[in-house]
Amino acid sequence: MSSRARSRKFQAQTEKLLDMMIHSVYSQKEVFLRELISNASDAIDKVRFLALTDRSLADSAGEYRIELLADPVAGTLTIRDNGIGMSEQEAIDNLGTIARSGSAAFQAAASERDPELERDAPSPEAVADGGLIGQFGVGFYSVFMVADKVTVISQKHGEDHAVKWISTGGEQYMVQRLPVRERGTTVTLQLKREAGRPAEDDEDDVAERSPAEAFTDPATLRRVVKQHSDFIAFPIVLLAPDAEGDGEARTPETLNSMRPLWTRRPKEIERADYDEFYRHITRDWHDPFEVLHLHVEGMREYTALLYLPSGAPLDLYTREHRRGLQLYARRVFIMEECRDLMPEYLRFVRGLVDSPDIPLNISREMVQQDRLIASIRKQLTRRVLAALKDRLAGEREAYEAWWSEFGPVLKEGFHYEPVQAPRLQELLLFRSTAQEGWTSLAEYIARMPEAQQAIYYVTGESLELLRDSPQLEAFRARDVEVLLLPDPVDELMVAQLGEVEGKALRSAARGDVDPSELPGGADAAQRVLTPEADGGAATPDELGPLLGRLQQVLDETIESVRVSHRLTDSAVCLVAPEGSLSPQLEQMMRAMGQALPEQKRILEVNAGHPLLQRMYARYSVNPEDPQLRDYAEMLLDQALLAEGAPLKNPARFARRVAEVMAKGMG
Repeated sequence: MSSRARSRKFQAQTEKLLDMMIHSVYSQKEVFLRELISNASDAIDKVRFLALTDRSLADSAGEYRIELLADPVAGTLTIRDNGIGMSEQEAIDNLGTIARSGSAAFQAAASERDPELERDAPSPEAVADGGLIGQFGVGFYSVFMVADKVTVISQKHGEDHAVKWISTGGEQYMVQRLPVRERGTTVTLQLKREAGRPAEDDEDDVAERSPAEAFTDPATLRRVVKQHSDFIAFPIVLLAPDAEGDGEARTPETLNSMRPLWTRRPKEIERADYDEFYRHITRDWHDPFEVLHLHVEGMREYTALLYLPSGAPLDLYTREHRRGLQLYARRVFIMEECRDLMPEYLRFVRGLVDSPDIPLNISREMVQQDRLIASIRKQLTRRVLAALKDRLAGEREAYEAWWSEFGPVLKEGFHYEPVQAPRLQELLLFRSTAQEGWTSLAEYIARMPEAQQAIYYVTGESLELLRDSPQLEAFRARDVEVLLLPDPVDELMVAQLGEVEGKALRSAARGDVDPSELPGGADAAQRVLTPEADGGAATPDELGPLLGRLQQVLDETIESVRVSHRLTDSAVCLVAPEGSLSPQLEQMMRAMGQALPEQKRILEVNAGHPLLQRMYARYSVNPEDPQLRDYAEMLLDQALLAEGAPLKNPARFARRVAEVMAKGMG
């Protein structure tokens, strides 16, 4: 059964975007072959997995393999697999949309299956968790670096027709139905005859030749497969014409060793091999920050190959973020994302675990209860944290760059796994008021004056707001270092830390901070905070009635108004009463859906500030002056703005500011 070819446009994508992806993402032309082989491997993985519970798939499987057919006369290279294949709609979805991944759809479809289970077959839960990478997406379009035209023919098991997909890399592609054929997918590239401009990192056997010459050369294909895809678990077989080019195929030649990378001894593996495997399983084209290759023997045995990425993915903080390690049992793939092998705060770790002690039919419920899985998780967590500690000690600059990406996630460990707090504490880095760069807790303590009894910190919305926070003015005046904590998770981290080396962590924004505890003592505080005698300035004690009037106006939102011991330049600031929630923790808890009563804070005023002195003078003339209400509310709004908090009525504040400015200019 054939149908007329139909022209379609790429979904919401353009030729310009295709051109950008082709010429900007990749620095080597040869990566197209790695991408197509990875797609073929994923397709075979899918059919092999489903064949465990579907006899019809098992009976039609034959020998799983990936074939490369090179024809230098025609200038074509064909990549053929006997994997799961694609339906017409899947071809449109996967190939007609850039960066589309079919793994989520495969996961959903697999979870709906209800086959009779064999004794060693995975349970329905394991099938549901067995989604593989299986993505075409950006990687597939790398073919247009070397090809003028791409033809894909695919037959999905159980479909009554095959599908043909053709594209030249423009805005449109062609789709056509074909008669039923053997299951699998064939990708044929009509290679470019012109050499073109070499890519940045092209090898010599590619850079100076046209794609039609380079990628039909058996020697080049052998090198590329060996370099990029040697670890693929299925045979990659080269079928090339003989030297005379009469079209007769040579004896099939298997190009890859098919030995999984993690089964080899670390001494046998180059860093480039580890990096290549990382790219294969993650589709992240940046080199990993750290690689851990572990083989553990004893009462339980397992091998782990773990990667710590160098950059955080965009979805790291979303619920949709894919996390978990691949799980194998005796080199047999069990599930793609085994979340129970890593704690939540190490969700960025990628890689796999392979153990001969894990049953092939393990389900998600069994994984959650399995003692071996729990033991592996505990050991791997310690290994990852130890590796990070080593990098911090030995490669500080590289670790700081990594911490900038993943520090907020790692700090979640204080909440999710408090037992690891001592290890996590050693990995922490902070910004502070003492320097521009990062500092550790140990370095902070080493700089503390002997008289300082606590480690001071402040939390807030951003580093910029924290550096200019009015709450830190007294600390800056005395050169007391304060740690700046702008991440939402910092409040939970501090609560678990409690104290470090006998030094308690104290918030500089709490109302109970006593200036006499700071270096310089109470006398220094008084010198900074008390207004100089100017022949009529009100003292803090004399301001008492005015503060009472301000409290009366703001009583619904403020717990109290008092003279500040921490302000030197600003007129006002807000501080939290002892024992209350900080604004940051309150905001985070509300975002999590927790119902909380309204938290009232303390408004502190700078007794020596000209604004307060003039307000006192106005109050002395008329304690019931209606302008005092406006001034009180503007003071509160100033304090909120200084810490980056939203105003209840920004428009009213703007009007009042305009009125005051107009009077001042009048």
